[in-house]
Amino acid sequence: MVLLIIVSAAFGLSIGLYDLLLPLFLDHMGMSYGKMGIIFSFSAIFLFFIRIYAGHISDIIGRKHIFSLSLFLSSVANLCTPFFPYVSSQVILRSLRESSNAIKETLQQLLIFDKWKESFRHLTAWITGFDVTFQGIGAILGGFLLVKVGYRYSFIFSGTVVFVVCMLFMFKFKEKFTPFGSHGSVTSSDLATARSFSWSSPFRHRLTYPLFLLAISGFIMEVGVSMSHSFMLPLFFYHKFSLSPVVVSAILALHRLSFGIPMIVTGKVVKWNLKMTTIIFILLQGIFMALTAIPTYFLAAAVIWLMHDLVGASLWQPARNTLIQHYARNESRGLDVGMVLSWHGLGWIFGPLLAGWVSKYSINYPFILSGVIASVSIIPLFWLKYNARIVSVE
Repeated sequence: MVLLIIVSAAFGLSIGLYDLLLPLFLDHMGMSYGKMGIIFSFSAIFLFFIRIYAGHISDIIGRKHIFSLSLFLSSVANLCTPFFPYVSSQVILRSLRESSNAIKETLQQLLIFDKWKESFRHLTAWITGFDVTFQGIGAILGGFLLVKVGYRYSFIFSGTVVFVVCMLFMFKFKEKFTPFGSHGSVTSSDLATARSFSWSSPFRHRLTYPLFLLAISGFIMEVGVSMSHSFMLPLFFYHKFSLSPVVVSAILALHRLSFGIPMIVTGKVVKWNLKMTTIIFILLQGIFMALTAIPTYFLAAAVIWLMHDLVGASLWQPARNTLIQHYARNESRGLDVGMVLSWHGLGWIFGPLLAGWVSKYSINYPFILSGVIASVSIIPLFWLKYNARIVSVE
C-alpha cells in the first residue's frame, strides 16, 4: 500500500503542475477560449474508449502492466507539451495525458479492491486524498517553477517525476489479482466471456440498472464540473481579478488541498446512507460552484470556491465509488467500473465546449452553469435502490 501511495502522490504532483501550466501556456501562446475548449473537449472523446478497454483487458491479463503503461504515457505527454504549441498537437498530447490519467484512475480503484477489498472505502479515499493533496503541492510548485525556469523546464520536471515512479511501480509492485482462468471463482460461461475478448465486446456489455443510474448521474455531473474545472479555473481568477501566476497557483493548491486532505479521513468516518450522502453533498457542491461567480472581490470568490470540495466532493466521491464497486459484478468488475467511469468522462466532451462558448459573453457564466448542471445530476440517483449492506464495506 505504501508504494501505491507514493506513486499516487507523485502522479498527483505532476497533475497539479500540468493543470496550472497548460491553460497559462496556451493563453501565453495567444489561443482563444474557444480553441482551448476544443483542445479539452476532443481529448475527452478518447477517454470513453480508453476506460472501457483498459478495464476489460485488465480483467483478462491483470492490472499492473496497464497501470504502468498509463504512468509512462503521462510522462511522455508532459515532456512533449512545451515543444508543440499548436492546436492539433495539443489535442493529441492532451488526449494522451488525459487517457493515461483515466487509465490510472480506473485501474487504481481495481488494484485497491483486488488487494484490500474489506477496507476499500477507507483506502480508496485515503490514497485518492494523498493524490489530490499532492496536486495542490504541484500547483504551488508550478507557480514558482514558472517564474524561475519558464514553461519548458516546468513541463520537463513534471514528466520526469512520473517516469521515475513508473519505473518504481513496474519493478516493485506485487499484484494480487489473478486473471480469469487460473482460479475457479467464476462460472464457465463467465470464464468464456472473459477469454473471448474482441474489440466489440465492451459494447455488447450491458450495465445493471443501478450502474446505469450511476453512469447517467456521473455524466451530467461531469458536464457541469468540467465547465469550471478545465481551462477556465486558472484563467477565471487570472483575468477577472488580475492576479499573478503565483497567486493563481496558490488558489489551485488550496483547491486541491480542500479536497485531498478531508478525503484522507472522510472515507473512514462517512458511514451513513451512502446514497443520501452522495445526493446531499453533490447538491452542496453545485451551489458553491455557482455562487463563486457572484462576488466582485477576490477573497470572497476564493473562499466560496474552496467550499465546494470541502463540503462536497471530499464527502460524496468516496460514497459514490463504494456504490459503483458494490454494484459491479465480480466476473466483469473491470469492465463494469471502466464503463461507468467512461460515461462520466463523456461529460468532459461537452463541458469545455460550453465553457468556451458562454465565456465569450461573461467569464462568470461557465461557473454559474457549472453549478446548476452539477446540481441537476442528483436526479437519477433518486431511483437508485439503496442496500444497507453496502455500509459494511469499510
